[in-house]
Amino acid sequence: MIMSHCQVPSLIRKKRDGGELSRDELKGFVSGVKKGEIPDYQISALLMAIYYQGMNLEETTHLTSLMIQSGVSFDLSDIAGCKIDKHSTGGVGDKVSLILAPLAAELGIIVPMISGRGLGHTGGTIDKLESIPGYRADLGFDKFKKVLKETGCSIISQTGEIAPVDRKLYAIRDVTATVESIPLITSSILSKKLSEDLNGLVIDLKVGKGAFMKNLDSAKRLGERMKEVGERLGTEMRIVFTDQSSPLGMTVGNAPEVIESVDILKGDFVEDTVEVTIALVEEMCKIGGITADIRETLKSGRVYKRFERMIQLQGGDISQLSTYPEPYEIESDRDGIIQSIDAYKIGIASIYTGAGREKKEDQIDLKAGIKLLKKEGNEIRKGETIALVYTSRPYKPVGDMVLSAYTISNKEVSRKSRIIERW
Repeated sequence: MIMSHCQVPSLIRKKRDGGELSRDELKGFVSGVKKGEIPDYQISALLMAIYYQGMNLEETTHLTSLMIQSGVSFDLSDIAGCKIDKHSTGGVGDKVSLILAPLAAELGIIVPMISGRGLGHTGGTIDKLESIPGYRADLGFDKFKKVLKETGCSIISQTGEIAPVDRKLYAIRDVTATVESIPLITSSILSKKLSEDLNGLVIDLKVGKGAFMKNLDSAKRLGERMKEVGERLGTEMRIVFTDQSSPLGMTVGNAPEVIESVDILKGDFVEDTVEVTIALVEEMCKIGGITADIRETLKSGRVYKRFERMIQLQGGDISQLSTYPEPYEIESDRDGIIQSIDAYKIGIASIYTGAGREKKEDQIDLKAGIKLLKKEGNEIRKGETIALVYTSRPYKPVGDMVLSAYTISNKEVSRKSRIIERW
């Protein structure tokens, strides 16, 4: 069934007035989008109606399953083991996937991971990995399976064959201010992830200044809907709500974040990054029925070797990874104790370095980024270096934004857990 542009106004009107769209109506819409039968202005109008009126569980489940069916799904049945992936809703300094994938694989979980690129103030795992010279994220299915069979994990980018309708809808959502819609976010994420032939999926649902979900109530509404839809479609779901008020780890950017991840994999732990990673892997292990000392496994050195092998099999040479050798130093403008660091402002500062995109078509600088030398609770003196900036651009706008992200006073600060809640 393909829906022509003449039939779409009735769907727009129905949803505009708060009606429920049937599976057949949604099937016609998804087919029409895929075939190019529906113009962008009608797609935009229906997305805006959904944004304002929402979709119930039945509609969201139908839309998600139809978007999955619009493309190819992996068949990983010939790879032994429990297949579990993790998805992050996007953050600042979020390099967790680089550590989590080989760590979970070392524990016996198969991790087929389709990841995205960065947009706006949030980074993307694929951009980070492509800062490793030679790394290929655009693997064909046969090569993807070969890497999975050898290393237990592979991280690739979405291809045009996986949930192709999502690519079209997301591009329109991005330019029509309809990104922040719970049913549209749910169907977008799950249509890609559930194309991976998964037994389970763990969601890192970020909350705070650097996240798309600024407060816990809205994050919980999204988490509840994702869990319900994923489980209706046959995948065990776990949700971990994590604090993204401040940047995760010490680095933000592409090559700088990979360098930090390599250091962690070699045993030089950055505690907040490790805390989030271990919490997510614990949930993966619960799905897979695995009991293990995850922290000790991460310390063992075996996880780094697995990561290095995955990189090699995907064409990368981690020995050639580098950032700019002479970073600019940003000095504190006052004495005191660091109370907080605004993740959103650091994310914007990262864009200023060239490490991020404001528009999808923007070219990014894979070597660019920021390293924070001081975090919450640390004492700082006026004139002391608070951060390093890796960029080929003028650094003063970056420095000004970095300094504006820091709140400094004389109060003592106790460390808070990044883990807010688990479902």
